[in-house]
Amino acid sequence: MKKFLPAFICGFAAGVLNIVPVVKSFSCCVVIPAAAIFSLILFQKAGNNFSHIKASEAALFGLLTGIFSALFGSLFDILIIFVTHTSDISTSLSEVEKMIGDLPASPIWKEVMDLMYKIADDINKYGFSFVYFIAIFSSSLIVNSLFGIAGGLIGMQILNNKNKNKNIHQ
Repeated sequence: MKKFLPAFICGFAAGVLNIVPVVKSFSCCVVIPAAAIFSLILFQKAGNNFSHIKASEAALFGLLTGIFSALFGSLFDILIIFVTHTSDISTSLSEVEKMIGDLPASPIWKEVMDLMYKIADDINKYGFSFVYFIAIFSSSLIVNSLFGIAGGLIGMQILNNKNKNKNIHQ
């Protein structure tokens, strides 16, 4: 477990950044890969081992960073919704309804809107919607894991090249 502490720490930091309004927009393509890269850097520095990083190890660190960031980001998002009794879905529901109204008629759109109104009502009344939590967590888990793996593999390339150049010049 101690080996994966850098992924836990960087995943926590990425989860915190995932709830910051402007930074949230760049979370998947900048914050999560950067957190995965930084977790590899911390792993090397903590073990004082700057040897070649394997692709499987880099992908595992990226995956764990993505999983931890999805977990913490979702929990922090739900905590803020619980305190404020509002969310992005409840504030943008009228705009979504206008957009769906412009689409070709389909019975599924009515069901989608009914579900969105139920989620918004639960959030406004109780500060929590189980359906919303599952949707946020599962989408974050998939996206953050994929971008975390990509970040881990990019970090592997960067660190292996850096360490290779450092060993050549010594």
